[in-house]
Amino acid sequence: MEKITPEQRITRGSVVIFILSIILLLCLCLTATLAYFAGSQTSDMILILGGPVRVTIKDNNYNETIGQGNLVMNIKTGSEKLLPGMGIDMQAIAHITSSQIDSTRALLRARLDVEVSKLTATQGREVEQMIRDEMIKCLTYRQDGIRDGWVLFDDGNYYYCSKDKEYDDVNQQQAIVLLPIDTSDEGNNIAFINGTFQFPTKYYTSEYAHAEIKMELTFEAIQEVLVNDKGERIPNTIFNVKNILDKVDFDYHNKN
Repeated sequence: MEKITPEQRITRGSVVIFILSIILLLCLCLTATLAYFAGSQTSDMILILGGPVRVTIKDNNYNETIGQGNLVMNIKTGSEKLLPGMGIDMQAIAHITSSQIDSTRALLRARLDVEVSKLTATQGREVEQMIRDEMIKCLTYRQDGIRDGWVLFDDGNYYYCSKDKEYDDVNQQQAIVLLPIDTSDEGNNIAFINGTFQFPTKYYTSEYAHAEIKMELTFEAIQEVLVNDKGERIPNTIFNVKNILDKVDFDYHNKN
């Protein structure tokens, strides 16, 4: 019978101990795995982005009038030069579109810039104010509780507002709010001016001759649901809409 040397006994013992250690470790791992109560649950939600908001300027035949020199303004007498008292036919309709599927309602602002040159600064401001006073007579202006329409705010811009007021929690009072305008791929038309206003006659003398008057109209539209910095909804008051529109980079948005 072969005798086992002490060295061999040590070696075999080490192997046995190693194998037993592996078995013990596997048992511990298996025991640990089976020792817990476990469960799993999954929930999901699909969020769909609404359609885009776009706006263009059209005349009363619904032809686009975009770009320099294309705003429709005709002197009613047929004259090429404007004289005091002459009627000016102006056609400016906001055509607002979105997508047919998941369309997004819009809020609308109109910016009318009147630039008077070849007069003194004081005379230029006088001419501008008189033109604005006459033009506003042709606007579909808002009537409280009666008619949706345009409101001239103290920033000199026009906002298309609802006839109905809403409660403003911040100021704790009823406030005028912009009207959410329904949109689609076919679009919705909101007239800014589509009629004739008279160029003022009062106060005009020969010192106003040769003046040049440039009128530039811009429509700006934004999604109907407004939110604050926390993502919470805020009312569509003129002040809230103004603060957001003033920060929008329209040059960037119009390229996309």
